[in-house]
Amino acid sequence: MKFLVGLVYIPFVYLFVTNGAIAQEATKETLTKISELAWIAGNWTSDNGGTVTEEQWLEPRAGMMVGMNRMTFPNGKGTFEFLRIAETEKGLTYFASPSGKAATPFPIHRFDKHKVIFQNKANDFPQRIVYENVDDTLVASIEGVVNGETKSMKWTWKRSPAVR
Repeated sequence: MKFLVGLVYIPFVYLFVTNGAIAQEATKETLTKISELAWIAGNWTSDNGGTVTEEQWLEPRAGMMVGMNRMTFPNGKGTFEFLRIAETEKGLTYFASPSGKAATPFPIHRFDKHKVIFQNKANDFPQRIVYENVDDTLVASIEGVVNGETKSMKWTWKRSPAVR
């Protein structure tokens, strides 16, 4: 899967913040219920110099959360991605479908009360997808290695009203 959400290179320094909790290695026994990630649900928006990014997640139901991401640029162009987090036999798995392409799975790797990391080391980029709730702000990042060089992107979204 080539560069999720049409990668726009944004300088990023990854800070590992756990709000005082120690992140745990995720196992099927420790995090199997999608309801534990309900804090991701909602409408989230950011505007960074005219590049507007929106991410919307439905509340957990029937063992899954369904989401979408849309990024629009000042030049009028944009990208989109369909998202899903589901309870699977291997535990919670994040499925990313950039531009409507076939979904790529990212099994859960680590979590704590306000942060979750999904990882797929076999994927070209990204290999990790991180979501964190910081004071009712949703922070997401993607990370990985491309041609031997570590790359990452980060988005910080505020809650926004529901779409009508």
